[in-house]
Amino acid sequence: MRFFEGLRALDLTHVWIGPLVTRVLSDLGADIIKVEHGSHPDNTRIAFFANNDSSGEYWHHSVYFTKRNAGKRAIQVNLQEPEGKELFLRLVREADMVVENFTPGVMERLGLGYEALREHNPSIIMCSLSGYGQTGPHSHRPAYGMSMEPASGIATLTGYRGMGPMKTGQTWIDHYGGYQGTGGVIAALIHRARTGEGQHVELSMQEAAIPMLAAHIAEYQQHGHLHGPNNPRREGKVRGYYECAGVDAWVAVSVRDEAEWQACCHAVGHPEWLGDPRFATAAGRYEHHDALDEGLAEWAAGRTKFEAAQLLQEAGVPAAPVLAGDEVLADEQLEAREFFDPLELVDIGDVPIERYFSPRIDGRGVPARGRAPKLGEHTDEVLHELLGLGDEEVAGLAARGITRGEPEALMSPAAREGSPLPFEKLLEQGSILRIDEDFRETIDAQVARLKERDAGR
Repeated sequence: MRFFEGLRALDLTHVWIGPLVTRVLSDLGADIIKVEHGSHPDNTRIAFFANNDSSGEYWHHSVYFTKRNAGKRAIQVNLQEPEGKELFLRLVREADMVVENFTPGVMERLGLGYEALREHNPSIIMCSLSGYGQTGPHSHRPAYGMSMEPASGIATLTGYRGMGPMKTGQTWIDHYGGYQGTGGVIAALIHRARTGEGQHVELSMQEAAIPMLAAHIAEYQQHGHLHGPNNPRREGKVRGYYECAGVDAWVAVSVRDEAEWQACCHAVGHPEWLGDPRFATAAGRYEHHDALDEGLAEWAAGRTKFEAAQLLQEAGVPAAPVLAGDEVLADEQLEAREFFDPLELVDIGDVPIERYFSPRIDGRGVPARGRAPKLGEHTDEVLHELLGLGDEEVAGLAARGITRGEPEALMSPAAREGSPLPFEKLLEQGSILRIDEDFRETIDAQVARLKERDAGR
């Protein structure tokens, strides 16, 4: 299942969209060499810490970093130094791909733009991921998922009327753009296999997101309609979220046609709705949706979200419990399909980690190849293996700070005293739904099940 075994990529990416591309390539067998330096590590190494503990070598303990960088090797090279740049260009000669997600212009200012790389390796494939692309009047603008949601149009569709735009629950543009970027790299690899030519693949997050809004744009193109936040009732269908028994427990219900409407009425104990003239048509159900909501809410309140979803599904009505993160990890469907694998988190223990290449091929999934690397963990190994440097040369590079640096200075002393994130305050503000004090025991139990599963193969 390691289709790209024998290929090698130099990974200059950071945070989300870029590391996702190289994580998928790694899962599929490519040798991914993450290039950082202590003065400029991947931001996620120093942004989140296991157990919210920033003591010791905290930059090795981020679950956030682990998820997107599992299976890679890591080296330190200071690209701002001429000696470091020359070292990187020597590595380019030994690579098939270079992936980066800097703001456009950064690679050129470093002397490492696509044309410079091609001089050292004519068949190199370079993948550049940015907010607005490499050209155009906005190309120079820095961007994160938060800023790309309004730029792509999605912010006009989220939230509630009268409240202004609202950020989606996750920066989904990073994920969607990352998978599109991976597709671009694979297309370039196929082209190179046929022609021997390298290519520059460049992706705009703004452009990657817009096809997801195709239906809303099409409505304007056909009718001149411009929609705001998506009212669940806009389409005249019975659908919504209903609170169930328990804490923060909800079930989602969606009734698409007459057959499902009839099934829903029987499932929730209201067959009389079928004879009620108010609900005889979709338009009538839309007009009187408050009455339907009241009946559905009363029915849902007497059941757990899992019971409510099961009853509706058995009747043929699309429904699902609203799962929190811990419930996703324990979901029986995902467990049956072996979607999670145990993975080591440096110095902390194992955690269940999702598969970033989610298709199953011939019934088999594609797990990560190993844990995420420590900062610069494979520097000496890579310099020996790919460049043939001797021990004395490698030691000299480290002593001069070209291939060694610690990120301690990037976090203020105040932030390193105690917990870097004020969880209790975030809980009061509603940013955190709840805190599971026993989460470590829960995770350990999940890991044990996964290891037992793997041992039985």
